[in-house]
Amino acid sequence: MNARESLHLKRSLLTWISVCGLACLGLAQDAPTSPDAAAIQADVGHAVAAYAAAVLEVTGVADPAPEVVVRNTPYLAHYSPQTNRIVIPYWPPQESTVTFFLALMDGNEALAEELFRELFDWFLVAHELTHWLMIARGLEVDHYMGEALANDGAVAFHSLFPGSEERLLRLDALLAAALGRLPDPTPPPLDPMTYFNAFYPSLAGDPSRYGYYQFRFIRDSIARRDELSFAAFVTDVSAAEVDAEP
Repeated sequence: MNARESLHLKRSLLTWISVCGLACLGLAQDAPTSPDAAAIQADVGHAVAAYAAAVLEVTGVADPAPEVVVRNTPYLAHYSPQTNRIVIPYWPPQESTVTFFLALMDGNEALAEELFRELFDWFLVAHELTHWLMIARGLEVDHYMGEALANDGAVAFHSLFPGSEERLLRLDALLAAALGRLPDPTPPPLDPMTYFNAFYPSLAGDPSRYGYYQFRFIRDSIARRDELSFAAFVTDVSAAEVDAEP
């Protein structure tokens, strides 16, 4: 990648924000929807119901399930605890975000769309639901651990269903290709955890750096999928609520 291409990619990445960035503060403006949104709405609604039911089966506690909104906003997928709402985008998003995914997939439009749909309309739904679960149960962790746990919860949940192994491995391959075009932003001598936590606000506003960490988080969770149990994960998260009681 030459200097001009690198600058173009950096600018296009700026439209991709973290899952709990400005949108979680209620700053996102909804964009018009599309016919494709109805099918995504149904799929995400089924996922929310299945996730809530799986949590209920483990804990016997029914937290109010999040509302699902399928719209394209500048901030893509996010969960807002203020409204108890999960917002999920659809393809194609705004032009600069399309450019971002095309750059990550070396200009291959089919792969760019596949990565976008598998990431936002499938995998990150459970990621956002895990943020919902952790907040509902009062689990307080730092930013780095919060994102790592959200991906562990997502992989554990998806692994409950037939065919998930192949789909997770396909997503892993797409993310590996994308990471090949994202440089490691961690400046020496800092380690990734220290840097991510210390500079989270600026990272959340710079997807060229944030994307690198999030993709790494997801790939790490997928690599450990055989070690992850959804029931055990929910039990551990729910223990935080018990520990927080006076």
